[in-house]
Amino acid sequence: MYEAALLNPAAVRRAALVALWVQVVALIAYGIYQALGSSGADLLLNSLDVVLATISLGLWTALLGDFLRGAQPGQAQLGVPDPRLRVFRAVYPWLIALRAAMWLLTSLALLGGAGDTANPLAVLVLFLVWGGGIVGGLAVYTISAALFATPSDAAGRARLLTWLNLSAALSVGMTVMNVWPPTGFLPAPALTDQLIWAGLGVLDVLATLLALRAVQVMPVQESGELTQQRN
Repeated sequence: MYEAALLNPAAVRRAALVALWVQVVALIAYGIYQALGSSGADLLLNSLDVVLATISLGLWTALLGDFLRGAQPGQAQLGVPDPRLRVFRAVYPWLIALRAAMWLLTSLALLGGAGDTANPLAVLVLFLVWGGGIVGGLAVYTISAALFATPSDAAGRARLLTWLNLSAALSVGMTVMNVWPPTGFLPAPALTDQLIWAGLGVLDVLATLLALRAVQVMPVQESGELTQQRN
């Protein structure tokens, strides 16, 4: 039964979308939790990151749902771009830029002597996984932004599968680093924070893998006409 569900495009699609929407809600809840315990610059940066991440993931999930159902991009027949896709393309680069800036600033602080007492190998792994996650997010969103407008692009679909697979692996690594950060580089998180990071990480990995599977088993679209006939 389990294997049959993994081969059923409709079942996998529903599971992936449910997991992704739960992740959107979890991001909102996490943002509220962080806001209650932050102030000053931390509050501003954390809130901005959560807002941009929530909008980007929410729009990506909505567009992915249409893509997996084989629906034409909104108003494509009239030559009018889908407004959700336009907003998505405008928002996600700011999220990636913010996260890349934070990665760069933290890297400069590290070069300036921060975390000298930490295990250098553990810190290096942290920065590689963190940076890789940022690159993976950029790749998934950029490829999706093009693929959602041209759902019959087989090469774009293959690239999306590759980056979703890589992103899931990087998410596992980042979850481990968030729950058990390198000693001496970051303060040990409280048990509550560890549980929150673990939950968010598991949800991210699960949603990414389900999205990967949903794209794998979805019917291949050969043309816009075929999509219109199915609808």
